[in-house]
Amino acid sequence: MLASFRQQALTATQAAEQLGLSHSRFYALATDYLRAHACQKAGLWIPGTSGGDHATAWPEPVTDLLKKRLTCAPPCPYSFAASEALRLLAFKLDRAQVRRWALENGCAHLTPPKRPHATVRRWQRSQIGELWQLDASPHRWFPASSLAFPMLNMLDDCSRVFVGSKLYGRELLLSYLDFLPAAFLSYGRPLQICVDYHALFFTQNPDARCASASAVAFG
Repeated sequence: MLASFRQQALTATQAAEQLGLSHSRFYALATDYLRAHACQKAGLWIPGTSGGDHATAWPEPVTDLLKKRLTCAPPCPYSFAASEALRLLAFKLDRAQVRRWALENGCAHLTPPKRPHATVRRWQRSQIGELWQLDASPHRWFPASSLAFPMLNMLDDCSRVFVGSKLYGRELLLSYLDFLPAAFLSYGRPLQICVDYHALFFTQNPDARCASASAVAFG
């Protein structure tokens, strides 16, 4: 067949179809044959083995073990199944081989569902002092006490620097009146302060100078 191809009696497509080979494999054989013919060794030329799968079949106890480990609920990891084959049957496998076998034999792990996209991130302010975030965190800070003392925390939204942090006995208006001036004296006045929905920041009088939303603005 290769001699006919060399003499141009057959095309590469015709020769490949008659031999049942792909074009790339046929050209690899033809190149090797023509090299041997140029060295006047065409009569001694023997085609080499192709790539293909020449590995011996795995023993039945190994495949039974893999099927058992990979079809249980929940299924075992591929690496664990490979280590079990080595431990119990002295048959060495690696994770990639077990995964390939599982895909070919219907024992592969289910594809995990796609995680929902995260919510749109709120970007931090671009300038220091544009916004300070103020919140109170009640917690049992002292092991010997059963009381939960509120800690007032305030940080700059741009730099993430804590401009104030202090423990108080109770979350009262006096606590904030003590807490805020210290932060102003140390870091200056911000453009806005974002506060929580504590009743201290709301009023029934619409004309009062109080936070009617979640931010206090300073002129």
